[in-house]
Amino acid sequence: MRTYAIILALGIGAHASAGDAQALADSAAAAYARGEHRAALALYDSLNADRTSAALLFNIGNCHFKLNDVPHAILYYERALLLSPGADDIQANLDLARSRVVDRMNELPAFSLGGGVDRFLAGADNDQWARRSLWAMAVLCALAAAWRMARHGSVRHTLLGACVLAFLVLATSVALAYRRNAELDTRVQAIVMSPRVEVRSEPRRQATTLFILHEGSKVSVLQQEGDWTEVRLTNGGVGWMPPASLVRI
Repeated sequence: MRTYAIILALGIGAHASAGDAQALADSAAAAYARGEHRAALALYDSLNADRTSAALLFNIGNCHFKLNDVPHAILYYERALLLSPGADDIQANLDLARSRVVDRMNELPAFSLGGGVDRFLAGADNDQWARRSLWAMAVLCALAAAWRMARHGSVRHTLLGACVLAFLVLATSVALAYRRNAELDTRVQAIVMSPRVEVRSEPRRQATTLFILHEGSKVSVLQQEGDWTEVRLTNGGVGWMPPASLVRI
């Protein structure tokens, strides 16, 4: 399983410069290459405290996997995949980690447009579609101003068509920015961290046990009621479990 060198162009927090971040990243990569996975994990965690990226989360997942901490490996691979949908390396390592999970549930079929389309919809980074929206707005305003000042009919028609096109690009960019923001903020999915959890039919300890989950299982969080969380399994099963047993992706 390979690791990536993390290259951060911006500073990490008020007390770390870009050079400090790069030095930490280089030290972490070197420790990982030497097989010192616990030391590498500590260094990557230091980087992740102030700034994150799909590559950094992927490296943290790799460290956890090497340390045989499968639940945390799955958690960080899932987080990395959320930032970089369709990434083949992340998906391959996630699949490998999932093969170590006790609960091998059949997932319900999910609609997907493919890795390339998923990467396009996600953007190169979390703010890409927001930036494109601002650029599209600026272009639309410039074209609208030029249309108002134009005197020749053919020029005005051309500029009007360009305004319509710019408006469509703006609307699409805003919609995709909103979609991406909602996707990152919702975080309804979680990973089971407890070795063994009884999932019950109702939010109380005396309720019937429907099934038992083990660490590394992935669930969707539906609602919270007191000291209980209602979850849905990837195969469609629904039940209640203690929230302390879960960590949100």
